[in-house]
Amino acid sequence: MLKYKKSTNETIRTEHFEVPSDDETLWLFYDSPEEMKRDGVLDKIDLHELARSSFTTFSEHPSINVYAEHAVLSTFYLENKTLEPLRINVLIGEKYLVVMAEREMPFREQLVKDFQENPEHMQHVSYMLYYFMKDIVNSYLEVVDQLSDEFLELEKSVFVDPLKREIGHKVYRWKNRLHKLRQYVEAEESIIQKMGHDDFEYANEESGFYFKDLLSAFSRVTSAFDSFKENLKGVLDLQMSLKSDHMNRIMKTLTLISAVFVPLTFIAGLYGMNFEYMPELKWQYGYFFVLTLCLALAIMIMGYFKKKRWW
Repeated sequence: MLKYKKSTNETIRTEHFEVPSDDETLWLFYDSPEEMKRDGVLDKIDLHELARSSFTTFSEHPSINVYAEHAVLSTFYLENKTLEPLRINVLIGEKYLVVMAEREMPFREQLVKDFQENPEHMQHVSYMLYYFMKDIVNSYLEVVDQLSDEFLELEKSVFVDPLKREIGHKVYRWKNRLHKLRQYVEAEESIIQKMGHDDFEYANEESGFYFKDLLSAFSRVTSAFDSFKENLKGVLDLQMSLKSDHMNRIMKTLTLISAVFVPLTFIAGLYGMNFEYMPELKWQYGYFFVLTLCLALAIMIMGYFKKKRWW
């Protein structure tokens, strides 16, 4: 729990919640609902029943709801390795932010350090909200970079072995995950847009520009997720093209082999007929002549194919 005093421009740690005075702001953070309940902070705040219910229940999608004297923000922090969302609820008051996560927040200590080293970042609740949301946006940007590398490796694997069935399975799994993540991205973008509006109750004139800058950075995430869908479609199209090319080469080889054996089969069939009078059958060198003829024809046909670069 951090308290900022405007008169001294300093940030100090405090253990207990007290309603801040006019020149104070508070930032409270809890790594679990149980930790927040033990502290009993909601009992010390005059909170609307709907706001209390919204804050103590984790939403399935990012959202922001404004009530009489408070706003409740539900946002998702994306963890890089698992891409699983960490759901975080934020109670926004005129002079304080109460942050509650469903489990430990990876960026909590980093944010505490920033507020302690830069006390002016806590001088208004909108500034605290901005720096908090900046870490949320950064998590999405890091995921975008990670996914870019992942899809590049997936595309390379198509060239290594286009017949590998696992590639299609990966593309299908990624499309499902991207669809879900895209819903989070759209909701987060809507939240940042609302915070950047001039009529947002908990922003001042200057902080609106910060949120608009944050929205500009987040637009990279939105466009990246749109391009990822096209990339996955391109990977499937590329694999199908390479598979088709591979099958064409096989069919070409089989066709050329068949073309070599067609005249040889004709000769074998010709001399396999059971006519009584066939002079070559009683010729002393007939057998060797036919073998030589077959070999010569095969070499000529293959030489022709080679000249035409068909083989």
